[in-house]
Amino acid sequence: MKITELPPLPRGVKYLGDPEAAPPVDPDIVDGEPVLVIHASYRVHGYVVKISWMVGHPMGGFSHPNKIEVDFESFSYGTAGPDEAVEFSKVFEGVTSSVLRSVPLGHAQALMRGLHERLSLQDVEQRITPLPSRVESDRDYVHISAAYVDLVKSHSVQPIQRLSEWTGESPDTWFARLRRARTKGILLGKGNEASIAPKYWPLVDEIRASLRKATGA
Repeated sequence: MKITELPPLPRGVKYLGDPEAAPPVDPDIVDGEPVLVIHASYRVHGYVVKISWMVGHPMGGFSHPNKIEVDFESFSYGTAGPDEAVEFSKVFEGVTSSVLRSVPLGHAQALMRGLHERLSLQDVEQRITPLPSRVESDRDYVHISAAYVDLVKSHSVQPIQRLSEWTGESPDTWFARLRRARTKGILLGKGNEASIAPKYWPLVDEIRASLRKATGA
Protein backbone atom coordinates (compact mmCIF):
# COMPACT_ATOMS: atom_id res chain seq x y z
CA MET A 1 0.00 0.00 0.00
CA LYS A 2 1.38 3.39 -0.94
CA ILE A 3 1.34 6.42 1.32
CA THR A 4 -0.71 8.37 -1.25
CA GLU A 5 -3.59 5.97 -0.70
CA LEU A 6 -3.77 6.77 3.01
CA PRO A 7 -5.55 9.71 4.67
CA PRO A 8 -3.32 12.51 5.96
CA LEU A 9 -2.00 12.31 9.50
CA PRO A 10 -2.79 15.07 12.03
CA ARG A 11 -0.09 17.53 12.95
CA GLY A 12 2.30 16.07 15.52
CA VAL A 13 1.58 12.47 14.44
CA LYS A 14 4.06 10.23 12.65
CA TYR A 15 3.60 6.67 11.39
CA LEU A 16 6.50 4.57 12.67
CA GLY A 17 6.32 1.84 10.02
CA ASP A 18 7.00 1.67 6.31
CA PRO A 19 3.93 3.03 4.47
CA GLU A 20 5.00 1.11 1.36
CA ALA A 21 4.94 -2.24 3.21
CA ALA A 22 2.24 -4.30 4.89
CA PRO A 23 1.93 -3.65 8.65
CA PRO A 24 3.34 -6.32 11.00
CA VAL A 25 1.27 -9.33 12.09
CA ASP A 26 1.82 -11.30 15.31
CA PRO A 27 0.27 -14.58 16.50
CA ASP A 28 -1.66 -14.71 19.78
CA ILE A 29 -3.97 -17.06 21.70
CA VAL A 30 -7.50 -16.08 22.83
CA ASP A 31 -9.62 -18.55 24.81
CA GLY A 32 -7.33 -21.33 23.66
CA GLU A 33 -7.76 -20.45 19.98
CA PRO A 34 -4.99 -19.11 17.72
CA VAL A 35 -5.54 -15.60 16.39
CA LEU A 36 -3.51 -13.06 14.44
CA VAL A 37 -3.08 -9.42 15.40
CA ILE A 38 -2.18 -6.67 12.92
CA HIS A 39 -0.36 -3.66 14.37
CA ALA A 40 0.25 -0.05 13.37
CA SER A 41 2.41 2.16 15.59
CA TYR A 42 2.55 5.95 15.66
CA ARG A 43 4.26 8.72 17.57
CA VAL A 44 1.51 11.03 18.79
CA HIS A 45 2.68 14.22 20.54
CA GLY A 46 5.56 12.39 22.21
CA TYR A 47 3.68 9.18 22.99
CA VAL A 48 3.86 5.89 21.13
CA VAL A 49 0.40 4.72 20.16
CA LYS A 50 -0.01 1.12 19.04
CA ILE A 51 -3.29 0.35 17.25
CA SER A 52 -4.21 -3.32 16.83
CA TRP A 53 -6.78 -5.20 14.77
CA MET A 54 -7.42 -8.82 15.65
CA VAL A 55 -8.16 -11.54 13.10
CA GLY A 56 -9.95 -14.76 14.00
CA HIS A 57 -11.40 -14.00 17.46
CA PRO A 58 -13.44 -17.06 18.54
CA MET A 59 -16.54 -14.91 19.15
CA GLY A 60 -16.50 -13.17 15.76
CA GLY A 61 -14.70 -10.62 13.63
CA PHE A 62 -13.99 -6.98 14.45
CA SER A 63 -15.11 -4.49 11.80
CA HIS A 64 -12.61 -1.87 13.04
CA PRO A 65 -9.33 -1.92 15.00
CA ASN A 66 -10.13 -3.18 18.47
CA LYS A 67 -7.22 -2.18 20.73
CA ILE A 68 -5.21 0.98 21.43
CA GLU A 69 -2.12 1.16 23.65
CA VAL A 70 -0.60 4.51 24.61
CA ASP A 71 2.84 4.64 26.25
CA PHE A 72 5.65 7.08 26.97
CA GLU A 73 8.79 6.23 25.01
CA SER A 74 11.68 7.24 27.25
CA PHE A 75 14.41 6.36 24.73
CA SER A 76 12.99 8.62 22.02
CA TYR A 77 12.48 11.38 24.57
CA GLY A 78 16.07 11.12 25.74
CA THR A 79 17.52 11.09 22.22
CA ALA A 80 15.22 13.66 20.61
CA GLY A 81 16.95 16.23 18.43
CA PRO A 82 16.09 19.91 18.08
CA ASP A 83 13.52 19.24 15.37
CA GLU A 84 11.61 16.90 17.71
CA ALA A 85 11.72 19.14 20.77
CA VAL A 86 8.27 20.61 20.17
CA GLU A 87 6.78 17.13 19.74
CA PHE A 88 8.04 16.08 23.17
CA SER A 89 7.62 19.41 24.96
CA LYS A 90 4.30 18.57 26.62
CA VAL A 91 4.68 14.84 27.08
CA PHE A 92 4.73 15.07 30.89
CA GLU A 93 1.29 16.63 30.90
CA GLY A 94 0.12 13.04 30.48
CA VAL A 95 -2.39 11.53 28.08
CA THR A 96 -4.61 14.53 27.50
CA SER A 97 -7.76 14.89 25.44
CA SER A 98 -5.63 16.50 22.75
CA VAL A 99 -3.47 13.37 22.52
CA LEU A 100 -6.50 11.11 22.31
CA ARG A 101 -8.14 13.26 19.64
CA SER A 102 -4.97 12.92 17.57
CA VAL A 103 -4.92 9.10 17.62
CA PRO A 104 -5.06 8.30 13.88
CA LEU A 105 -7.69 5.57 13.83
CA GLY A 106 -8.76 6.37 10.27
CA HIS A 107 -5.20 6.12 8.99
CA ALA A 108 -4.60 2.85 10.85
CA GLN A 109 -7.82 1.33 9.55
CA ALA A 110 -7.00 2.31 5.97
CA LEU A 111 -3.48 0.94 6.39
CA MET A 112 -4.63 -2.41 7.78
CA ARG A 113 -7.97 -3.02 6.05
CA GLY A 114 -6.79 -4.87 2.95
CA LEU A 115 -4.56 -7.19 4.97
CA HIS A 116 -7.28 -7.70 7.58
CA GLU A 117 -9.82 -8.71 4.95
CA ARG A 118 -7.41 -11.15 3.32
CA LEU A 119 -6.34 -12.75 6.61
CA SER A 120 -9.96 -12.93 7.83
CA LEU A 121 -11.02 -14.87 4.73
CA GLN A 122 -8.03 -17.19 5.08
CA ASP A 123 -8.92 -17.75 8.74
CA VAL A 124 -12.54 -18.64 7.95
CA GLU A 125 -11.50 -20.95 5.11
CA GLN A 126 -9.01 -22.73 7.33
CA ARG A 127 -11.48 -23.16 10.21
CA ILE A 128 -14.58 -24.32 8.31
CA THR A 129 -13.40 -26.13 5.15
CA PRO A 130 -13.57 -28.53 3.46
CA LEU A 131 -17.31 -28.11 3.10
CA PRO A 132 -19.46 -31.17 2.41
CA SER A 133 -19.64 -32.08 -1.29
CA ARG A 134 -23.27 -33.18 -0.86
CA VAL A 135 -25.56 -31.31 1.51
CA GLU A 136 -28.22 -33.71 2.78
CA SER A 137 -28.14 -34.28 6.54
CA ASP A 138 -28.80 -31.76 9.30
CA ARG A 139 -25.09 -31.94 10.09
CA ASP A 140 -24.30 -30.87 6.53
CA TYR A 141 -26.71 -27.94 6.79
CA VAL A 142 -25.22 -26.90 10.12
CA HIS A 143 -21.75 -27.03 8.55
CA ILE A 144 -22.60 -24.80 5.58
CA SER A 145 -24.60 -22.44 7.80
CA ALA A 146 -21.61 -22.04 10.10
CA ALA A 147 -19.45 -21.24 7.08
CA TYR A 148 -21.89 -18.56 5.95
CA VAL A 149 -22.15 -17.01 9.42
CA ASP A 150 -18.36 -17.00 9.80
CA LEU A 151 -18.00 -15.21 6.47
CA VAL A 152 -20.58 -12.61 7.51
CA LYS A 153 -18.77 -12.07 10.83
CA SER A 154 -15.49 -11.64 8.98
CA HIS A 155 -17.22 -8.81 7.06
CA SER A 156 -16.88 -10.51 3.70
CA VAL A 157 -19.03 -8.44 1.35
CA GLN A 158 -19.82 -11.46 -0.85
CA PRO A 159 -20.20 -14.56 1.36
CA ILE A 160 -22.19 -16.48 -1.29
CA GLN A 161 -19.50 -15.78 -3.87
CA ARG A 162 -16.83 -17.01 -1.46
CA LEU A 163 -18.70 -20.26 -0.84
CA SER A 164 -19.10 -20.71 -4.57
CA GLU A 165 -15.38 -20.15 -5.16
CA TRP A 166 -14.37 -22.59 -2.42
CA THR A 167 -16.59 -25.42 -3.70
CA GLY A 168 -17.08 -24.86 -7.43
CA GLU A 169 -20.86 -24.85 -6.88
CA SER A 170 -22.93 -22.05 -8.41
CA PRO A 171 -24.22 -19.12 -6.33
CA ASP A 172 -27.78 -20.30 -7.11
CA THR A 173 -26.97 -23.64 -5.51
CA TRP A 174 -25.72 -21.88 -2.41
CA PHE A 175 -28.75 -19.61 -2.20
CA ALA A 176 -30.95 -22.72 -2.35
CA ARG A 177 -28.93 -24.52 0.33
CA LEU A 178 -29.09 -21.59 2.71
CA ARG A 179 -32.83 -21.19 2.14
CA ARG A 180 -33.22 -24.86 3.05
CA ALA A 181 -31.10 -24.32 6.18
CA ARG A 182 -33.45 -21.49 7.20
CA THR A 183 -36.49 -23.67 6.53
CA LYS A 184 -34.99 -26.30 8.82
CA GLY A 185 -34.54 -23.69 11.55
CA ILE A 186 -30.75 -24.08 11.55
CA LEU A 187 -29.81 -20.74 10.03
CA LEU A 188 -31.49 -17.67 11.49
CA GLY A 189 -31.61 -14.26 9.84
CA LYS A 190 -29.76 -12.89 6.85
CA GLY A 191 -26.71 -10.75 6.20
CA ASN A 192 -25.26 -9.14 9.30
CA GLU A 193 -28.10 -10.60 11.39
CA ALA A 194 -27.35 -14.21 10.43
CA SER A 195 -26.72 -16.69 13.24
CA ILE A 196 -26.96 -20.39 14.07
CA ALA A 197 -29.95 -21.51 16.17
CA PRO A 198 -28.69 -22.10 19.75
CA LYS A 199 -29.71 -25.79 19.78
CA TYR A 200 -27.13 -26.42 17.05
CA TRP A 201 -24.19 -24.67 18.74
CA PRO A 202 -22.78 -27.92 20.19
CA LEU A 203 -22.83 -29.48 16.72
CA VAL A 204 -20.98 -26.44 15.29
CA ASP A 205 -18.29 -26.94 17.97
CA GLU A 206 -18.11 -30.64 17.12
CA ILE A 207 -17.71 -29.91 13.41
CA ARG A 208 -14.96 -27.37 14.06
CA ALA A 209 -13.13 -29.80 16.34
CA SER A 210 -13.30 -32.58 13.75
CA LEU A 211 -11.94 -30.23 11.07
CA ARG A 212 -9.05 -29.17 13.32
CA LYS A 213 -8.24 -32.80 14.02
CA ALA A 214 -8.37 -33.70 10.33
CA THR A 215 -6.00 -30.89 9.38
CA GLY A 216 -3.77 -31.16 12.43
CA ALA A 217 -4.42 -27.52 13.31
